[in-house]
Amino acid sequence: MKKQLLITVIYLFFTTLINAQWPLKLTSNVYLRTWKLDTKASKEEKEIDGATITLYQNGKQINQTTSSNGGEFTLLIPQDGEFYLLVSYPGCNSKRMSINTQNVPEKYSKDNFKPTFKITGGFIMVKPYPGINYSELNQDLTRVEFIPNKKAFDDTEEGTERGLGIVSKIYDAEDALFSRFCSTNKAGDIALAKPDCPLAKSLYEKAISMIPGEQYPVDQLAKVGLCLKDKELAEKKAAEEAAAKAAADIAAKEKASATKEAENKKAVEDALAKAAEKNAAAVKEEEAKLAKAQNEKAAKEQEKNNKAKNQKTLEEKLAAENLAKQKIRDEQKEKEKKGGLKIKQKTPEEIEAEAILAKQREGMAKSQAEDKEAMQADADKAKAKREEKQKAAREKEKKQKEGMAKSQAEDEAAIKADNEKRKKAAADREAEEEAKRKKAFETKAKDGEGEMDKGNSDHSIPQVLGSSLQKYKEKIKSADDLFKMKRYAEAKTAYEEALKYKANDPYATNKLADIAKLTAPK
Repeated sequence: MKKQLLITVIYLFFTTLINAQWPLKLTSNVYLRTWKLDTKASKEEKEIDGATITLYQNGKQINQTTSSNGGEFTLLIPQDGEFYLLVSYPGCNSKRMSINTQNVPEKYSKDNFKPTFKITGGFIMVKPYPGINYSELNQDLTRVEFIPNKKAFDDTEEGTERGLGIVSKIYDAEDALFSRFCSTNKAGDIALAKPDCPLAKSLYEKAISMIPGEQYPVDQLAKVGLCLKDKELAEKKAAEEAAAKAAADIAAKEKASATKEAENKKAVEDALAKAAEKNAAAVKEEEAKLAKAQNEKAAKEQEKNNKAKNQKTLEEKLAAENLAKQKIRDEQKEKEKKGGLKIKQKTPEEIEAEAILAKQREGMAKSQAEDKEAMQADADKAKAKREEKQKAAREKEKKQKEGMAKSQAEDEAAIKADNEKRKKAAADREAEEEAKRKKAFETKAKDGEGEMDKGNSDHSIPQVLGSSLQKYKEKIKSADDLFKMKRYAEAKTAYEEALKYKANDPYATNKLADIAKLTAPK
């Protein structure tokens, strides 16, 4: 009897002790979010088993469990303590929250007190991306403690607001990175389609450097390799064809130049021959004229000589006659001196004959001087005319040579100018085509921007289903969180889903009206 009483007392003691010790039952889910990044970003979220959930107090591990049955987990939090919970999954950033089970009034901790708290939205695990600052994830993203006016455990508004701010900042940075990555891939696709293989290669390599490990730019680089090979073959073929065409053009130009040069040379030779022939005829004509002039001069000389000879004969005759007459006069004078003879005076006929003779002598001298002067003038005139014609012939020959050389130079300059003009026209056409291609590329690249999913609409927090009322509360809480983060499109969807569980609910309806005002066009 005493033994049985002792057992009963011990049983009541431990029963009382156990009833006094209550744990906080914490439940939630763990999700894995993955991104598919190519020319736009799309996400996929699913529940994961195997995530590690560890409870710490003062840096010491208190409890640990893993997610299972579609990502669910349950963890008992001892009463009267300050704890933090760490959720981790291989390859992903860890998430942390704090839990305070202190300051629960005694009246609530009696009478089979069994507190519970469910973290709606769960924990979303995402792998880290380069260039994003995840250091703030080491802070608590929410805090759970006993709320006296609710008479239950709940998350604090301050802790939740701080956590939402941290997550929102990270999501914005990831969105910006994804946008740059996808836009770069799209620009690479446009360049590859042109095809501008070097530009496409540069863009895909840039995308890989932004987010290493993403498959899309790696696959596209393989296509760029084929593109470069095809382009290299095409360029080689084009270069060979261009070289052949250039060689043919050069040969044709050389042939045309040789033909032109031969024609010019023949024309020069013909012109020179014609000029030489004409010059020879002119020289022959001048020589004939000179010979005629010389003959005329000789005839005149002969006539002059004859006149001079006749004049000399006449003079000699007159001189002899005068001498004979003078001798007679002298003899008469001598006789007169000796015998007193009277000097015979000249008769008028003798005086007239002497005057005529003097006049003839003077006329002959004057005629001879005039003839000599005329012959010299004719010779000088003939010589000057001959030299003038020879000079004119030389000038004409020189001008013909200069004209042929100038014509040849002008022909060569015209050919060169024509070649330069064709080259410039080809270069201008190529520049114009390149400008059009560049403009088309820039237009396409610009049109491609903005196709990325903007904002934080991809970061909605999935909800956990329960009873209709519980589901309504979860939807409202999720919608409120999204509304605070200004993710109005997702908040609108969540409020509309809440109305499915509680039709015509004034709170959800009013919130939808607020969203409509905030998103209305300005």
